[in-house]
Amino acid sequence: MESFKNVILTVIGGVGYDALSTEEARVCEVQTSYGTVSVSVLCAGENSDIAFISRHQGKHHVPPHKINFLALIDAARQISTPVLSVNSVGLMRNVLLVENFEMNEKLKQKTVASPESFLDFPFFIPNDFIDLTKNRIDTFHNEETIHTDMTDPYCMDIRSLLSGVLKDKSVSYSEGTYLCTEGPRFETKAEIRMYAHFADVVGMTGVPEVSLAKEAGLCYASLCTITNPAAGLSQNMVTADEVKVGVEKNQKTVFEIIFALAAVLKNRKNNGGRKICQCQNATVHGKL
Repeated sequence: MESFKNVILTVIGGVGYDALSTEEARVCEVQTSYGTVSVSVLCAGENSDIAFISRHQGKHHVPPHKINFLALIDAARQISTPVLSVNSVGLMRNVLLVENFEMNEKLKQKTVASPESFLDFPFFIPNDFIDLTKNRIDTFHNEETIHTDMTDPYCMDIRSLLSGVLKDKSVSYSEGTYLCTEGPRFETKAEIRMYAHFADVVGMTGVPEVSLAKEAGLCYASLCTITNPAAGLSQNMVTADEVKVGVEKNQKTVFEIIFALAAVLKNRKNNGGRKICQCQNATVHGKL
């Protein structure tokens, strides 16, 4: 597609990371079989653009259980670049830090991100997920049986590059399992106690986005910002205002990570580097 010929990375973002309103952004529309998707394209350097797709498209904020994931992922497929999803999550239990770059000596001694100190270590890269959604269309294949390999649901290649960017920028982060609920309500304390046996963070937007991306053969990874402790893990009730505060606190760093990842992808492309994943082959042997 001519409008996206220089796009090196597609970002699917939620609150705080949706379609850019800056004058520099060029707004395009992508026609899909599932609806029209608005895409903002921002220059990231010479012959290098980043495409931003708003997850909650529309004049009003589309609630998580009503998001048109089929259209979003089909638009990303047409743009045909690696995809970075940005998700806001709640932390359900202590999770090991993969890297800790904090300068503060007290923080430097910590080995885990915990619900009590999530603001100190807010970045999380999922390497697996659990789907507890209820009413979402989660496949492009409704007319024939095509099984999709989900052994590594998030692209190993993009996850590796993303980890490298975080290390280069001295950003502390954790890895683990993402659990997706239907929403739009927050979870109960009892639910969080149960979910925490199986996963580390909880959100409402990561599924079926990740599985549809795998069906579409896209290299897809997620960067999560931990915006709050999950229900029952603090003295306060969980609120949308708390989530917004967490998003705003980390917004500048997230955009720096996005542009740095785009630069890494461009450099690899210019130097003939190869990806290490098999995302494009996820359905090759899945048809009965």
